[in-house]
Amino acid sequence: MELLAPAGSFGAFEAALEEGADAVYIGAPDLNARALSRDFSYPDIDALVREAHRAGVRVYIAMNSLVKEEEIETAVEGLAYFDQIKPDALIIQDFGLFKLARTYFPELRLHASTLMSVHNSLAVKKMTGLGFKRIVMPRELTLEEIKKIYDETGAELEVFVHGAMCFSYSGLCMFSSMFGGKSSLRGRCVQPCRRRYAWQRKKGNIKQGKQSEKDGGYLFSMNDLSGIDLLSRLREAGVSSLKIEGRLKSAEYVRKTVRAYRLLMDDQGEHGSGRARKREAGRYLDEAMGRRRSTGFFLSRKPSEAVTPNLSGNTGMPAGRIVKMDMTPGRGGAHQMILTVELSRDLRVGDRLRLHDERSGDRTGFTLQAMKAGSRPVNQASAGQKVQLEF
Repeated sequence: MELLAPAGSFGAFEAALEEGADAVYIGAPDLNARALSRDFSYPDIDALVREAHRAGVRVYIAMNSLVKEEEIETAVEGLAYFDQIKPDALIIQDFGLFKLARTYFPELRLHASTLMSVHNSLAVKKMTGLGFKRIVMPRELTLEEIKKIYDETGAELEVFVHGAMCFSYSGLCMFSSMFGGKSSLRGRCVQPCRRRYAWQRKKGNIKQGKQSEKDGGYLFSMNDLSGIDLLSRLREAGVSSLKIEGRLKSAEYVRKTVRAYRLLMDDQGEHGSGRARKREAGRYLDEAMGRRRSTGFFLSRKPSEAVTPNLSGNTGMPAGRIVKMDMTPGRGGAHQMILTVELSRDLRVGDRLRLHDERSGDRTGFTLQAMKAGSRPVNQASAGQKVQLEF
């Protein structure tokens, strides 16, 4: 099986290669399903493809956004460029883009994106008959269903094995469009599923505006997918490629996640992986700082651990709890917020933090610029200390 890693930055790309990924997927400029990320330029992609090929690693280009009429010219220019630099495949969603590629750039290898919602053997046969060389399966399929699709078609199947899960069906979610006018099918999902929601009460004795902790939760925030304990079963199901989600994730996430899966994939023998290796891989995944993990839909159509409503679904590790908030005069007459925090882990200036309001679900990211212990400026602090942070 192939281990396919994400790369949304140069650091993540290098980490994937260093940790032993067989292939890496990156986004095409302006036409990929992660439009909120910083795109690589075409010269960047050319350089990355050359570097990967020198290392014997394949590169797939995610060109999987829906294409608007006014973007067709841009899409043709992109296809022409990729036809020259020879990536190993394009991952696409739009049938118009498929038509352009097959007609004018027939040497480009095409993979059907999970956003095409190909979820049964009949659809897989249709897609391969049209010319798609690989089908990226929806995350909502069980292992049993994946195996049956492979047995019926013999197709090359790519399966998401680790990372974020969508509450809706792959390629069919309109939540972001409804909530904030940003289409997930155009790569602009604002992830309203990660927010906290409460029940709306029409009548009752509870005064309007007051809610208890039991009134709601993170009802749509899916736990992360992790199939690391199912590698042998995925192989038996006929899966060709194990895909790690995360083109918006950090280089460290890519490094630790690829390292964990590479460790166990290389350790697959007659008797499977040893317990010590599995514990080691689990530590790497913990260090990758994802959300709480589950096996997703692999083992059940109705997984009991898909959502944990009382958990926020934040990525990262808890750094501490705010015990006090003060406003102080800042430069130019503006006010600055000072947060007094009881630390639950070590912290240093320059760390990337996220302020999370447990009641509203609002989250604000920032880089720690200054920190004090008492009245003394410090560059780092230890778990158990009480410090003041500038926000």
